[in-house]
Amino acid sequence: MRRSPIVQLTDQYKAQIASKQLVIVAADTIGDEVAIAKEGRVEALVGQRPFEMGYKAPTVMINLIEGKKVEDPVFTGLDECTKDTADTCIQK
Repeated sequence: MRRSPIVQLTDQYKAQIASKQLVIVAADTIGDEVAIAKEGRVEALVGQRPFEMGYKAPTVMINLIEGKKVEDPVFTGLDECTKDTADTCIQK
């Protein structure tokens, strides 16, 4: 099984990460990212909500076509995950 690039990268810095001399904050909260947060390889993750973006996009487009005013920007939310919140941080 192929190891993810973040695992390969962080292996060499385990001591610095554990002592907080090196802090990694990464993007995305899908796939392997949450697993690496649980392992403590990253301090935090910040992820977009693709379902929410896809859900809101048609309504925004229709409103624009109809000349209605829409929020600018359209906020779809973010998920913030840490080692302590990795099991519950992702909102749908």
